[in-house]
Parts: sequence; structure tokens; C-alpha cells
Amino acid sequence: MKRIINLIILLSISTHLLSQIDSTKVPFVSYWSIGDSYDFKISKIRQQWKEGKQTKDEKQEYIANFTVIDSTESSYTIIWSYENDLINSYDIPENLMDRFSKYETVAIKYKTSEVGDIIEVINWKEVSDIMISMFDDMIEILGENDEVKKEALRSALDPFKQAYSSKDGVEQLALKELQYFHFPLGVEFDITEPLFYEEELPNMFGGKPIKAKSKIYFENVDFENDFCVLKQEMNLDPKDTKQIIQQVFKQMNLNDKEMKNALKTSVLEINDRNIYEYYFYPGVPHRIETKRESVINIDKEKARRIDKIIIELIYDEE
Repeated sequence: MKRIINLIILLSISTHLLSQIDSTKVPFVSYWSIGDSYDFKISKIRQQWKEGKQTKDEKQEYIANFTVIDSTESSYTIIWSYENDLINSYDIPENLMDRFSKYETVAIKYKTSEVGDIIEVINWKEVSDIMISMFDDMIEILGENDEVKKEALRSALDPFKQAYSSKDGVEQLALKELQYFHFPLGVEFDITEPLFYEEELPNMFGGKPIKAKSKIYFENVDFENDFCVLKQEMNLDPKDTKQIIQQVFKQMNLNDKEMKNALKTSVLEINDRNIYEYYFYPGVPHRIETKRESVINIDKEKARRIDKIIIELIYDEE
């Protein structure tokens, strides 16, 4: 197995051995030190189909860096820096990229607990100011000498400006990949049986959230190398989904017979299939792949969408 960058760090051997006494449990706890630094390749894939025809097939790739800059008995402070893919994310022409050079790199400073779960973004106001300034520059530069285009850009970018204007918004948008990175940290899992639980997803039609049923289980655990493969699956609750579809049909003023016939062919599915290949000691992912597939076949709307995020540790070349 290839050696991770800085993976061999000075830790208490006794603490490590104690954590492995129970071979039926896997504790995901961060054992990091100041200066630990890891590079990751991030890939984002988005595909969409409408009426059976593919309408979108996009892929973005960039390098992100995870560096521990502070460590106390109760917390870690991390810098997560990455390339801001302006050309693909915001359709900025290459010939104008030099005017956006100051926005090419984003650095998120955030704090975790002593076991590695995320607490907060520390520099959220700085990130907010940078992103809002970038959107303002996009409006002015891309819409230069064209008031109609400038107004269209304002309308398109205003939701992004609003989202980045609050701490919650910055944390949701800037930490999306990191939520997966930290997902198992701070939890001790029983590897002998799956963990079942419920969660809620936002309702795309408005109203109360949609319930979902989730499961976490281990495909493989290698205690000798402190490595495991953890899988997470999520599916919408069929009963809750049926109620949501019925509500949509009621809003469409369908009668009972029409609703009954429509329900036979209607589909509303959101399925997650996530794989975490992880060094649970010292708490560093080797590879994470998340996949969400959404299918909506309601009335005349027939659409399918797949979103993937892949996080891959970059190893030293020996």
C-alpha cells in the first residue's frame, strides 16, 4: 500500500493499541498534528436527462489542500484551500481571466472538535466579502457596455450573493466537500451489523421535508493497516413520497380517478450511494465517492439527474 503524505506521525503507541482492543468497533477519531498537510483531487460530475435525452454532462476537477495550523486538547484549526474553477463554474471567458486572478484561490479556515467533527468556519466574513466582490466584478466586467446583459447577470448572481452573505450560507456552500471528508469522524461504529436511521431532505415542491431511510455498513475493515471501506445508502421513504405526489396532484386539481391513474406511472426517487475508503487512524480519507441519483416522472415532467463528488488523496511519488 502506498504511503500517505505525512501519515507516519509521532503518536502515543499505547493510545493506538487501546483503541483497537475491541475488533467489533471502529472509532473514527482525528489524530492530527500541527503541520499535517494533505492534497486531494476533487472531481464533480453532473449529468441530466429530460424526456430520455441527455441535456447536461459536466465535469470539474481541481486540487484542494488540507493543512492543520493549530491543535489544542479540545479542537483543531484547519485551512482548506482550493482552486476556484471560474471558467467552468461561472462561464468566464479565458481572455478575461487575468481580471479575475485575485479570485482564483479560496482559503477556508475552520475549526473542528478534538475528534474531528466540524464546528464552524472561522473566516466566513472574509470568504463572504471575497465572493460577493467577485460576483460584483463579474456583473461589471462581463456586462461591460451592455446594460441588458448586466441586468441579466444581476438577476442570475443575486441568489449567490444572498447565499454567501451569511455564516450559514458560507458554511453550506464552501464546505460541501468537507462535509463528506468529516462525515464519519467523531463516531464509533459497530462493524457487526448495519446502522439504520432516518433523515429528512428538502421538499422540492415546497412544504414539509421528505423523509428518507438510510443505512451505514462496512464492506471491509483492515485493523492491521487501520483502513476500512464504509458504505452509506439512502432512499426516500415510499409512504412519504406517495403523500408528496398526491399533494402535487391535488394542487393540479385532479379528480380521484385522474389521480389514481397518474399515480400508476408517477415516480419520485432520490437515492444516495456513498463509499468512504478511509484510514480511521489517523483520520484521513483515501478515496470518497458520493453519488445522488434523482428521478422525477410526474405528469408531463420526466427528468433524471446524477450528481457525483469524488475526493482522492494524492500520494507522494517514491
